Amino acid sequence: MKRILIPFLFAALTASAERENLWPAGKMPDAQPHQVAKMTNEKGDNAAPYIDWLPAPEKPNGCCMILISGGAYKNCCDVGLVDMWGKKFTAAGFQCVNLVYRTPRPKGLPFYQSAWEDGQRAVRLVRSQAVKRGFHADRIGTISMSAGSHLATLLATSALTPAYEKVDKIDDIPCHLNWAITGAIGYALDDGLGVANARGGEGAKLDPVFQFDKKTAPMCMFHGSADPYSPLASTQVYRELRKRRIPAELHLFADRPHGFWGRDGRGDKACAYDNWFDRAMEFLRQLGWFLGPLPHEESLIARYPADFHDPAKYARENLWPGGKTPDFQNFQCVPYLEWYIPSNLTTRAIQIVYSGGAYQFNDVGGFEVAPARAWRS
Repeated sequence: MKRILIPFLFAALTASAERENLWPAGKMPDAQPHQVAKMTNEKGDNAAPYIDWLPAPEKPNGCCMILISGGAYKNCCDVGLVDMWGKKFTAAGFQCVNLVYRTPRPKGLPFYQSAWEDGQRAVRLVRSQAVKRGFHADRIGTISMSAGSHLATLLATSALTPAYEKVDKIDDIPCHLNWAITGAIGYALDDGLGVANARGGEGAKLDPVFQFDKKTAPMCMFHGSADPYSPLASTQVYRELRKRRIPAELHLFADRPHGFWGRDGRGDKACAYDNWFDRAMEFLRQLGWFLGPLPHEESLIARYPADFHDPAKYARENLWPGGKTPDFQNFQCVPYLEWYIPSNLTTRAIQIVYSGGAYQFNDVGGFEVAPARAWRS
């Protein structure tokens, strides 16, 4: 297995990364001459899929994050995104590894087959070096986009299905993930296998290639509702995880198309990814055994003292005229509205806030209502 040091150049990052080929010479399964393994900013026609070990974090947290680019299984194009992930997660203490798998799609095989082979091999190779590189062998996960998220979902749900036959002792090492953070899972529904979803996912089913076996990992998923690779893919993955009581989060953005660009083709992509990072880190902390226990929980109401001191206009108004409440029953409370008009009114819109309570009680000063009531746009 050849290992060399190379310059690692991404959009805003120049650093030294250690490159390691995935397969021993002559042992790569399903080798095809038209395929290469490179990010789109790399020159040449390198045919050997590889991982790049990014520089170790200054304050390691014992976890390893594998970065997986998208590109429709036609290339590995998320150069800037991989750069952003690498910097953010390295700063948070993760050992980061960039996986560069074979593209374009193989001929005569499922469109994901060679990438799946490379992905399983990469997880094994990463796990084999956990002790040497200072992270735990069972704290390995992925972050990904698009086709990379299809690959990550395969790795997260189907580790007990071998993508290739054993080539050496590395293949005795398990290839399961311990978590997966996915963006815009592509090609997962049966109306969009290899293409954008023809029906927008309506009535479509998950591709049965996803096995959801006993090694299936917790997942945190992000998807835009305006994505032609339907967000119902991520939704259905979430449902399958829930059925099996596997921890999962699903975040759907109302107006984001594929890749999370804004509606005008530019948008605030960086802000969307910042939100990813914060939510993904919270998800991992909630799992407990990855990044340690959650910090002490703070009362939401304690964050909004202005709620009770803002010299806002307040009014209380019964909903119904006296004696006109329909279906009135003596044991029930009298329904009313509370008006809170902030001192600095910045919009003419009205936000109606409802408390919960199982239809048995209301608590307008409780944690469900008071923070929303206090919020000022």
